[in-house]
Amino acid sequence: MNLDNSKSVRLKIMDFLARREYTTKEIFHKLEKRVVSLNILEDEINKLVEEGLINNERFAEQYIHSRSSKGYGPFKIELELKQKGIDETISKPLMVSIDWTNLALKVLKKKTGDQLPLEDKQLLKLKKFLSYRGFDFSHTERAFSLYKES
Repeated sequence: MNLDNSKSVRLKIMDFLARREYTTKEIFHKLEKRVVSLNILEDEINKLVEEGLINNERFAEQYIHSRSSKGYGPFKIELELKQKGIDETISKPLMVSIDWTNLALKVLKKKTGDQLPLEDKQLLKLKKFLSYRGFDFSHTERAFSLYKES
């Protein structure tokens, strides 16, 4: 089904937004091959942004909260947001409020079952795991220090 007028495009976008938040980039990519005119799609997206129905900052807030609560670190979240069309000027200020070291510690404790291994090989494996999850070196090292202190 091709979307050939602004009303049908708007209704389709609203249908998507009824389920969850989307960025302008995500909406554009979802519909770019289904519309007759990209100008109509861009116009409708811009109208919805002006009306506050599409809001990249609101999306970023929810996304950061969701991903960090699942144990992902700032680098991974930042990369994912960038892929979704969220600029660093939006995401960086939102990410400052999160204590990434304590989150890394929580993830570490969950992964180890409250029993930190003693072998270097296993410790290195845990550090790689935290790195893969998106935590930087300082968050990882500080989390290990806090873990050993507790």
